[in-house]
Amino acid sequence: MSAETDIAVVGTGCRFPDAGNPAEFWDNLVKGVVSPRPLTDEELLAAGVAEEVFSAPDFVRVAARLPAAERFAAGFFGYTRAEAEVVDPQQRLFLEVCWEALESAGHAPAADGPVVGVFAGCNAGAYSTMLLAAKARTHGWTAAFDDMDLHLGGLGDFLASRVGYKLGLRGPTVGVQTACSSALYGVHYAVLSLLAGECDIALAGGAAVLEPLVGYRHQPGGVLSEDGYCRAFDARATGTVFSSGVGVVALRRLSDALADGDPVLAVVKGSAVGNDGADRNAFSAPNPAAVADVVRAALTVSDVDGSRLRYVEAHGTGTALGDRIELRALTLGTGAREPGSCGLGSVKVNIGHTGAAAGAAGLIKAVHVVSTGVLPPHPLFEFPRDPGALAESPFALSAEPGRCTDEDRHALVNSMGFGGTNAVVVLGPPPAPVRPRAAARDRVELVLSARTRTELDALSRAVATALDNSADPADVAHTLRLGRRSFAERRVVGTAPQRLPGALRVPRPPAARTARTSGSPGVALTVPTDGSASRAAVDTVRRALRGRVSVTSGPPPAGHFVIALGTPAPEGPGVALDAEPDADAIASALSAAWLAGADVDWRALDDGTGRRVALPTYPFRRERYWALDDLPPLTAPAPVPAAPAGDDLEAELVALWRELFGVDTVGVGDEFGALGGTSLLSVRMAVEVRQRYGVTLNLHRAGGSRATVRRIADVIRRAGDDTGSDGDTGTGSDAHLVDADLAIPLGEVAGGRTEGRDLLLTGATGFLGAFLLDALHAATGERIHCLVRAADEAAAWERLDAAAKRFALPAPDRDRVRVVVGDLADFERVHAADDGLSARVGAVVHCAARVVFTEPYRVLRADNVLPLAGLLRWMRRHGIRDLAAVSTIAATHYALGTHRVLETRDQPLDTGAGGYGTSKWVAERLLERCEKDGMRVRVFRPGYVLGSTRTGACNDKDLLWRVVAAALAVGAHPADGRGLPAAPVDVIARAIAELALAPGSAGRAYHLMDAVTTRQDALFDLLGQAGLPTGRLPLAQWRDRVRALAVATGNEVLATASALYDLEANDLGEHDVQTDAWQGWLRATGLSSAPTGELLRGCLGFLADRDPSFGELLADVIEQRSTP
Repeated sequence: MSAETDIAVVGTGCRFPDAGNPAEFWDNLVKGVVSPRPLTDEELLAAGVAEEVFSAPDFVRVAARLPAAERFAAGFFGYTRAEAEVVDPQQRLFLEVCWEALESAGHAPAADGPVVGVFAGCNAGAYSTMLLAAKARTHGWTAAFDDMDLHLGGLGDFLASRVGYKLGLRGPTVGVQTACSSALYGVHYAVLSLLAGECDIALAGGAAVLEPLVGYRHQPGGVLSEDGYCRAFDARATGTVFSSGVGVVALRRLSDALADGDPVLAVVKGSAVGNDGADRNAFSAPNPAAVADVVRAALTVSDVDGSRLRYVEAHGTGTALGDRIELRALTLGTGAREPGSCGLGSVKVNIGHTGAAAGAAGLIKAVHVVSTGVLPPHPLFEFPRDPGALAESPFALSAEPGRCTDEDRHALVNSMGFGGTNAVVVLGPPPAPVRPRAAARDRVELVLSARTRTELDALSRAVATALDNSADPADVAHTLRLGRRSFAERRVVGTAPQRLPGALRVPRPPAARTARTSGSPGVALTVPTDGSASRAAVDTVRRALRGRVSVTSGPPPAGHFVIALGTPAPEGPGVALDAEPDADAIASALSAAWLAGADVDWRALDDGTGRRVALPTYPFRRERYWALDDLPPLTAPAPVPAAPAGDDLEAELVALWRELFGVDTVGVGDEFGALGGTSLLSVRMAVEVRQRYGVTLNLHRAGGSRATVRRIADVIRRAGDDTGSDGDTGTGSDAHLVDADLAIPLGEVAGGRTEGRDLLLTGATGFLGAFLLDALHAATGERIHCLVRAADEAAAWERLDAAAKRFALPAPDRDRVRVVVGDLADFERVHAADDGLSARVGAVVHCAARVVFTEPYRVLRADNVLPLAGLLRWMRRHGIRDLAAVSTIAATHYALGTHRVLETRDQPLDTGAGGYGTSKWVAERLLERCEKDGMRVRVFRPGYVLGSTRTGACNDKDLLWRVVAAALAVGAHPADGRGLPAAPVDVIARAIAELALAPGSAGRAYHLMDAVTTRQDALFDLLGQAGLPTGRLPLAQWRDRVRALAVATGNEVLATASALYDLEANDLGEHDVQTDAWQGWLRATGLSSAPTGELLRGCLGFLADRDPSFGELLADVIEQRSTP
């Protein structure tokens, strides 16, 4: 390699024993800290190690533990708790460390920034293995192997791609699996990728998390040491000790790094890789000649003679064979030199063997060596294992720290993968920077941002400490602008350089301004009509705001942040500048716009000065995510005799369960999940129960994974009780909450009536709500107030506009629509005082709801019941008597003595209703109470809400579309005759808008679905008539086929279609739901509520165009739509 091909190390990130970041890691190395430590009896017992195990003479009770391995910044990376807990900790920590490595390099992931690649490997995850084994014990091996979440969360194949996905990186993401040398192999291929121009920045490294480490039994002749310590090259060494760690380096072409002022820590002069071949004693035994060849190749590629090496970071396993072979290979590969002229060491002595991350640990150590000239001690070293070989080598080992004053110091890092995959990297010292520092200023402005105020304050304090430690204030400002991603919580701190630390620690005006943004506001640049404004200033502002700025000589658009360039200061949010401002003034104005939420491209201010400096990285708020806490003990308890059946029904169900699970010891109290139950088994069981007893069973409504034979028998018995006495509300132990909520105080209705004429609409950003807002536009000339959960009015408008765009609707008319910022849950409290809204509103259209079929009532009442009660109290207090409420067919049940759902306001509670249906049923009962003292209520009950007849716009979250897409993908649909009471969304929305305002609608209920309930089989017949035919498969076979394709492709649509298929099952017949109430309106408007093949195909095309997960399944639909 040459100067043109040199690669700069511009950033590092790591988690190693006793070290949460590179600074702590290096400090520990310099101090000679040895992380493996003895474990106490209490620690071992707490970790589940039996006393008889750790008391054995061959048990080594020593471990090097990784700090907070169980913690993760899930919220930062957009993971739910359930998702985070199935991702292996080594992949979670690797994700965090990649972010930190980029930030330490002064670069934040950005769509329009440098192309970033990832090259990395990891161990087989101990955590994931334990989860897999636990699932196999309880659910069977098939269920364990079929668990896509466990595969995605644990397999090394997804280590690099997960980073690319979560950080938005567009370069190559390559998994490198060469065992112990994975990280250094990754560096090698990252270098090649950079030189090939595939990426501009490369992240390379490895991860290995083996927690909880609780010691081990020593096996004579094995690779693990007798005492739990790794003493590489020492006479007392008996082997290595495994530990956990994660390490990443950020690499960039040196020329680019110097030009951009990146913090160059070291230079990769060259690298090489190779295999030991067959000429060795065993698969796991190294070949000294082959290792030497790779060392020579790396030095040759680097154009570095061995005599220039001042330090070698060895693999250093601490085994007799490994140390001897490596020392010989390094001596051969680096060439004959003066004895003792080159330091030798291995980080494994400090932290143990970190597996796939071992090469990264050694590389980060070597980076510091060439950067600082400090040679850390080789702790625990007393006497060399082979003094003759060491004396004949150029290497020196010392337990004391040293220093290399040679400015041309180079270091070599050697990593030997178990199985013979060897990698070597040669490092040189960092060159002097070529980009000038940012000019010193009397006043410096820093921009900082984070997701939360707590994290922002923590970041501010950390930057203050960096300034205390002599970081250049102007370069710090430069780095914060160019090298950090912007979040909602923002802060601008501007003052004299010496006052910045204090202003950061106590961020108060005027030096510090803090704001929380919820979206990018419009920015207007006002300029004089006489053209006196600086053209250069206008161009700079345009570039900085990526062209998203309105330049005007007249009044700025309402609601915009205004930069007044030579014009009077704005009356609202904004700043004023001279007509010809200097660069600092422009930067300050852009900082103010950024604080208000604008997206600023700080590169527009680049004047060729300013260096990126290493600053504290993001202060992640990390919480414990450790599914191992909930696993059953590894040693299964003695089997308990199965509880006997209580009657013939229970005996029959026990026999059925034994057949399904293949377990002869099933009793009436055994839980479905503990026996290994899967979603497929739940469907098979439901089919058997329906065939035998005529009862539709949904396992989620019988306890889910905790369902037992006894509970299912109770459901079957209650289903046969026409009186519904003791019926199951679908809420289990939540029945007392249902009773309490039915009696929630609603307050008195005010004596007078409001004179307001406006409408208040809730739920306008949802699927049906967005169409309803559009329909209300057309149905009424009155102003519409939309309650929108947002931080401020601008953010609320952004949500409304986004919903309209998402569903191909016109943007709401801002002359007709007003936003009411707030959450329905807080509506009553926020609007307790008369703020004028109650005087303007004459009617409410309530469409907000949380539609989830898997949550219990106790969860959903907080969204579907309690907020409605608050809204009703507000209406009643202010005399607002008219309400149109959107409910659901799930809140209904067959009328007594019939098999029809009648269009009446009073409805019996379905004994099998889940939490969602129960919550909406309770809500309707509250509305009935309001009607009794004079409120005028209309209830609209949609079923399945199909897409728009005009555009095909539909809700991609609805399970129906996932099932249809899955069927098209596998060429077959399930043989399932379930009823799908449905209608198009635009027809439903228009009906609500017009009927809600129609005379005579008060007190009525409307079932907004086609008069004939479409069977699912018939739905696929319609698709076939529209040119999208599918075959018919038994449900179990269909699910198997979908699951197999989901596993093969990783497609999220397929996975959810298979996993959640049984959640919305019903036994509705074609004419079981009465829909008379809106038939006259349908005839008058000429609209049809019937599903059609063209409608379905249009919906699929809409989804295919907008969602890649659907698009890859619906290629035929796209092709048909594009064919003339």
